Amino acid sequence: MNKDLQFYIKTKKDWDKFASVRNSNKSYDLGLENDITNSNLNWNLPSYTKILEHKDLQSITDEQKRFVMGTQLLEFVEKTTILEVDYVNKVANNIALGKYNLEIPEILKLDALKIYTDEGFHAHFSKEMSDQIKSYYKISDDITPYLKNFFVKLNDIGSKFGPKNTYLSELASTIVSETLIVQDISNEMKGIVYEPIKEMFRDHMVDEAYHANYFSTFFKIIWPQLPNEKKEILGFNLCEALILLNKPRVDIFYYSLSKIGFDRNQISKYINEIYNDEDAQIKNIKKRSSNFLKLLNNCKVFDIRPVKEKFVENNLL
Repeated sequence: MNKDLQFYIKTKKDWDKFASVRNSNKSYDLGLENDITNSNLNWNLPSYTKILEHKDLQSITDEQKRFVMGTQLLEFVEKTTILEVDYVNKVANNIALGKYNLEIPEILKLDALKIYTDEGFHAHFSKEMSDQIKSYYKISDDITPYLKNFFVKLNDIGSKFGPKNTYLSELASTIVSETLIVQDISNEMKGIVYEPIKEMFRDHMVDEAYHANYFSTFFKIIWPQLPNEKKEILGFNLCEALILLNKPRVDIFYYSLSKIGFDRNQISKYINEIYNDEDAQIKNIKKRSSNFLKLLNNCKVFDIRPVKEKFVENNLL
């Protein structure tokens, strides 16, 4: 048996024991109806929502700051719901049913159904959290337009290679998101101070650690099977997915800050001055993606010259 597969089997043995969908009886009720007048309800630390550091926002009230933080969390869980159902589970479905023209071990096909089940549950409790935040703030607006730019860019990854290679962009987005998500959730948790939300994120992170292990193994299995042409396309897509999935999503601030009196030009100015430091973004991507870049290096992804050049061009190597 392949040594990567042997290691995977060894490290996944407690997956069923700890998977939230199979052993949790938690409702992830945020209890917001009890905190409706609680001025101490803080979604996360102000430093996490960096836009609040802007000098022109120092005069807004604590309640307004909490609204900006709360809608940022709302954007995260709404994004998570869509990503889990429309993207990760599409790939899990294709793996499980053998729809890729690749030699995939039966155990990975079977475990793709665990991924599918876990992600459905994650989407469910993310949607529940979204509904509770909306109810708390009496938000009746559809915020999906503020997610549109992210998903348009996600769908555009690999589009230049034509429809016959769409599966490689879908694989790239899922492999990157699922191998980075533990770090992503860990970063989210560093800012969160409201315990019911921290509990949900902790459970989610346990599940995603198994998913990261799964997709790392999956990548090690499929990469050697690809001809160089497909390796080059997948490598390009991995680079683009890595950049996109590490970029701060700031469109939600056009919603939250407009609700407390700021116009679009002001909001654009604040976003530009706080978030558009390219050097800082590259440094952050490399820091958050160090294990993933190591995985690519170990799999000899950078032996494909155009792929290496792509990563170097984007200052990731």
